[in-house]
Amino acid sequence: MQNKYVLSLDGGGSHLLIQLSVLACLEEDSGSSTYDLFDMVAGSSSGGLIACLILGRTLNAREIIHTVLQEKMLEKMMTEHRMSRLLNLLQIRPKYKGTSKSLVLKKELGNLRLSSLNKRILIPSFNLNRDQLEIFTNESQPDFLLSEVADACTAAPAYYPPVQMEDGSWRIDGGIGMNNPGLSVYLHAKRFWNDSDIKVLSIGSGWRSFAINGIKACGYGGIQWSVKGVASLILREKMITNVKITEEILGDRVLYINHYLKDYDMPGNMDSANNPAFQQKALEIGRIWYAQYREQIQQWLQI
Repeated sequence: MQNKYVLSLDGGGSHLLIQLSVLACLEEDSGSSTYDLFDMVAGSSSGGLIACLILGRTLNAREIIHTVLQEKMLEKMMTEHRMSRLLNLLQIRPKYKGTSKSLVLKKELGNLRLSSLNKRILIPSFNLNRDQLEIFTNESQPDFLLSEVADACTAAPAYYPPVQMEDGSWRIDGGIGMNNPGLSVYLHAKRFWNDSDIKVLSIGSGWRSFAINGIKACGYGGIQWSVKGVASLILREKMITNVKITEEILGDRVLYINHYLKDYDMPGNMDSANNPAFQQKALEIGRIWYAQYREQIQQWLQI
C-alpha cells in the first residue's frame, strides 16, 4: 500500500518559528524540502500562513525562517496603533493594524489562488456572516487569493480585525474552532487517497500555561476572567482533548509533537516572539523538539 504523508500545523501566533525550526531540522536530515516530503499540508492560524508559503511559494522552512528574521516579517505584520498601551488596557480595539498584515501577505503571496496549488491544502477559518467554521481547500469557491486566505486565517480576535474576502463575507482566525487540524486533514485526505496509508505529522507551537489563584478567583467576574485569559485557557483544553481523541482514533498513523512553553522559559502570549531574543529561543526550542523525536520522525517518514 502506498504511503501518503500529511503535515498538520497548529496555530500559535509568532511561535510559528518553533514549527519552522522543527521542519528545518527535518529538511537538513532528509536532504528534501518540506514541500517535497509531504503530499498535503494543513494549518490553522499561523500554521495556515506557513502552509500558504510552503505550497504557494514552494519555499522550504529555512527560506521562510530567513524571511521572518531578515525581512522582519512578524514585526511588519505586528504594527501597533498609536496610544496602543492605553487602548490595549481598555481592550476597545484590536492590538495590531490589519492593513499592515494584509500588505505583507499580499507581497509574499501575490496573485496566487487556491486552485493554482499543485499539492493539497486545508486551512480553517470562521465566517462571521454565516456563523460557522469553514475549510479552505484547493476546490473552494470562490477561488480565493492565497493572500486573502492567509490574512483571514491569522485574524486572531483582539489581535487583528476581521478580514473581508472576495465574496464579501467577513472572516476571522479558524483556530477558535480548530486550532489543531490533524484529524480533519486526515479525513479530508482519505477522500482522495482512500487506498493509501495516510500518515499525519502534527506539530504544535507550544502549550500556554495559566496560573490562577483559586481564592482570588472566587471573586472574579467577567472582566477579571477575561484579563486572566479564560478564553485562551478554554481553547487550550479543547485542543488537548482534540489531540488525545485524534491520537486514540488514528493510533500510529499520527505523530504529534508539542510541549509546554514554560518548560523552556518562553512567554506564552501569541505575539511574544515579536522580539529577536525570543525568536532565537523559539528556533532553539524547535531544534530541541526535533532532537527528541528525531528517530521516531525518521522511521515514520522512512527517511
